[in-house]
Amino acid sequence: MSTSTPATARGSLANMAVLQGLSSDAISGIEEACDWLRLPPGSVVFRQGEPSNTVHFIVEGTVRIFFRTQSDQEVNYAQFSNGQMFGELAAIDGKERSADVITMTDVLIAACPREVFIDALKRYSQLGYALVLRYAAILRQADQRITSFSTQTPIQRVYQELVRLATPDPSGDGTWIISPAPLHKDIAGWAGTTTDVVGRAIGTLMRANLLRRRFGGLQVLDRRRIEALAQLEAEDGHS
Repeated sequence: MSTSTPATARGSLANMAVLQGLSSDAISGIEEACDWLRLPPGSVVFRQGEPSNTVHFIVEGTVRIFFRTQSDQEVNYAQFSNGQMFGELAAIDGKERSADVITMTDVLIAACPREVFIDALKRYSQLGYALVLRYAAILRQADQRITSFSTQTPIQRVYQELVRLATPDPSGDGTWIISPAPLHKDIAGWAGTTTDVVGRAIGTLMRANLLRRRFGGLQVLDRRRIEALAQLEAEDGHS
């Protein structure tokens, strides 16, 4: 587990989505109360089951939030970056952490004490409304993911994840790229499956000339076809 170190300089929370309705003085007060931390990639911010209850605002960088199954398989829940926050559930209900959080890049985080966050929540209705909107979006995403898990096979979910990760090739040749190539473990975490299934799915696409390795990444030769394969109704017994 990586250890956090105090940041040499404090950042600003002015760009935090949930704080947009607050006055500059109110935001400054929250900034003053926070502990500012710089963390390198691969740092554990907290683990599922821990009793900590601070709220974390991401000023720079990206973190990954995931759960561990009883078989120790990682299932990715979300990826948050600049302007977003995480960890507020434990601050609101006072219970243990519900997931693991690890940094994907260098990050600058403002760790807000629970009592400061709860006081702000009581003082400013704008913050409460922002949280309602945040949770509405999270619930919609959860509904979509539940639907995906109930209607798509594991291989189809891998196809869907590859489509999500792909971006247009800057060369303008009509293909799409995933760069750098993600680890099978990471794709499996988002698709809710195993690395063996990920390897089988990628192999199938390569043999069909829909995907190929290129310069440390993956080149998607026919994104629409892969997207169509991800949306086909699952066949009985197919996995």
